[in-house]
Amino acid sequence: MRALPLRAALWSAALMCPILFASTAAFAQSDRGPAQSAKPVITLAPSVTPVVRKDGEASFENPPANFHAFASVHVGDVAIAEPLTLRFSASTQLTGIQLTKDFVMDAGSTCQVGNRYAEGDSCTLLVRFTPQGAGRRLGKLTISHAASPQPLNLGLGGYGYAPVISFTPALITTVPGTYPSNVGLLAGAHNMTVDGGDVVYIADTGNDQIRQIDSSGTIISNTAYPAAYSIAVDSFGYIWALPAPGSFFYFAFYVPGTGEIDFAGSYSPGTCTASSPCILNIVGLGDAGSISIDSYNNLFMEEETYGAAEIPVAGIANGGSGYADPNVWYLRDSYAPGTGTPTAFTADAYDNLYTFYNNGTADCDIVVESLSSAETYPPVYNRVAGADSCGFSGDGGQARDAEIGSSVGEIAFDIAGNLYFSDTNNQRVRRIDNSTGQINTIAGNGTAGYTGDGAEATLAELSSPTGLAVDSQGQVYIISSATTGQVVRKLGPNGVLDMGSVVKKTSGTAQLVTVANTGNDAMVLTRAYIGGTDAGDFKIDPNTTSCILTEGATLAAGQSCKVGIIFTPAAAGARSASLIFLDNTVTNMNTVELAGTGTLPLPTFTITAPTSGATETSGTAFTFSVSVTASGTQPTGTVTMLLNGTAISGSPATLNSSGVASLSVTSTTTGTNTLSATYSGDSNYSADGPITRTVKVNAPALKKESKVTVASSANPATACSAIAFSVTVTGTGSEKPTGTVKLMKEKELLSEGTLSDGKAKLPSLKLAAGTSELTANYSGDSTHEAAKSAPFKQVVSSTGCESGADSTRPVSLPGVSMAR
Repeated sequence: MRALPLRAALWSAALMCPILFASTAAFAQSDRGPAQSAKPVITLAPSVTPVVRKDGEASFENPPANFHAFASVHVGDVAIAEPLTLRFSASTQLTGIQLTKDFVMDAGSTCQVGNRYAEGDSCTLLVRFTPQGAGRRLGKLTISHAASPQPLNLGLGGYGYAPVISFTPALITTVPGTYPSNVGLLAGAHNMTVDGGDVVYIADTGNDQIRQIDSSGTIISNTAYPAAYSIAVDSFGYIWALPAPGSFFYFAFYVPGTGEIDFAGSYSPGTCTASSPCILNIVGLGDAGSISIDSYNNLFMEEETYGAAEIPVAGIANGGSGYADPNVWYLRDSYAPGTGTPTAFTADAYDNLYTFYNNGTADCDIVVESLSSAETYPPVYNRVAGADSCGFSGDGGQARDAEIGSSVGEIAFDIAGNLYFSDTNNQRVRRIDNSTGQINTIAGNGTAGYTGDGAEATLAELSSPTGLAVDSQGQVYIISSATTGQVVRKLGPNGVLDMGSVVKKTSGTAQLVTVANTGNDAMVLTRAYIGGTDAGDFKIDPNTTSCILTEGATLAAGQSCKVGIIFTPAAAGARSASLIFLDNTVTNMNTVELAGTGTLPLPTFTITAPTSGATETSGTAFTFSVSVTASGTQPTGTVTMLLNGTAISGSPATLNSSGVASLSVTSTTTGTNTLSATYSGDSNYSADGPITRTVKVNAPALKKESKVTVASSANPATACSAIAFSVTVTGTGSEKPTGTVKLMKEKELLSEGTLSDGKAKLPSLKLAAGTSELTANYSGDSTHEAAKSAPFKQVVSSTGCESGADSTRPVSLPGVSMAR
């Protein structure tokens, strides 16, 4: 880490009021700096005791006028109230005192609303620093008084320690206001940052704007010219910006609503080192971009001279009456190209420089070098992520062995030192854990698009993500393309775990959520439990859980663990609950939203008739039958049964007590016919189907002509004698007809019989005297047509019969049935 005294020696004594806490001084929008302003009625007396900072904490050394820096505080600790002394240069009456969320006023303050103060008076406010997040915190004290319509804004700052719980997968949403009327608010935006008050700043290059999203979600737009390409915010709230690289050098810091201070000119590099810096306006910058700022308010950026540059920005403003030209020196970073198109580049809390490198053929790497190395030659690099080839691989393993894409939009760090980068061509955002070096995707599924809001970020679609920033609550902001334009999408603060669909009263596979402490203090657990509407459906799986979830368990800053959840739905339909951590974070509670869908079991559903491969005859009815069974309770309900997509008469059919439904089917469509069945389901079993079976339907075969002849044992015959009749049926082929024949006298059936070898011998019978005209009717069979014989005239004489014999009625022989 760069030693503080070297930086302090290069700073001038004062800064103008910061952006968030600007005084009433008017700023001119030119490179001549701010104009003179009238002497303020109220000023803040300088702090008597300087604050001693630890390594890694934000520096508030040499603050601007009307700025007070507080001692560091751990969230949950009761800080000592610090006195802020107000001095009055004219008579006035206090009409309002207001503090922002990180600061509270204690009893005992002598400054009171309604009090009148004379010229030369002073009063004291007792203010405690109560950080609402980890890391650098910014706020303001607003003093309204009768002598001016404009209130006095006093800048407040401090460094907070707090655990921050981040989840993977996290809930992803679009930041409200960045997609108005279904059009992305941003255009050509590459870079964003977050200040110490969790205000997001975006360099909206394509729209010539600097966008500001405060912690309430309100969007403020500040016109900037030329358009800012990269952006950073210092410890006092100043916005530092660079335009898109070009031949003309331009550098500025902004005071929203009042103007900017510009540094512009041609690029004329000199020999500029940390020990012998140059004046920025003399040497300029060449193709500068990807600006970042460290905790000591030193700007780092890509620059074409040796690859990078450093500028200490404290002391640029001089008491509100002008500006001091900043110093600059070059750093050696051979991986930062001077091609006019910036690559991703940043500095961490310890001034190590990180650069994305792609040689245009194979290597896609993020490399790191120390600041001391960058100030010497040759620089020494280490690979942080990437490989000798570009692509996508390695999640869950060491980042230095993983493949990354050929374009990285921005690199950022959270307070715990975890590295985040937008893997642009892979349509993902990935994180490298500081403690383990492991890389994982935290947003994006690899498909370019704009979907997934309200669900797991790792399942969402991103489109060419560029800018990236992490706030003090561990929320990750991403610039990503929408259908039109660009939007800002946000991960967290809640986690989300979709358990999918699981059969009622059965247990699914454990799903994992990663719990990471992305803050700067240990998380102490009070309780972890599952609550909510369907809490009983979800349980923590001890076999896949590595987090210690007992009361008093801790998770150190920068550490992570996993919790496994098993879903066992008690009922069908959507089920939900929450995995809740009660802890010592700022909110005292962190939540993972759990969701799943319970489904009913499927029964055994089969077609039992016709059999597979069956053949039916057109116009001939056949049976379509299904069976719905289960090992438990017998399924009930109905089955919709279709023939070639049309409901069969009687469909839907109700299952009988054995789970069977049958319908008679007649098809006149020859060829392949499709039978389908769909089970309706009931309270115990899920609907099922359709299941199908094909059946071949043939046209009826063409039958052969049949010839029927009748013969009798005697013709003429006597009325008192039995006559034996026979019928012969012949066809056109060698196959003998089968079936039955009937001997008829007009409409009266006399006798019938079954063909055997084409012949049928009918029972003998007696006929009345006279001539009877008889016919034989053949029923036909599968290959022979039905037929009728020609009339057969049987003559019966009454002569020759014994006296008394009935010669007028047919008489059957013993054992032979007769029919009329």
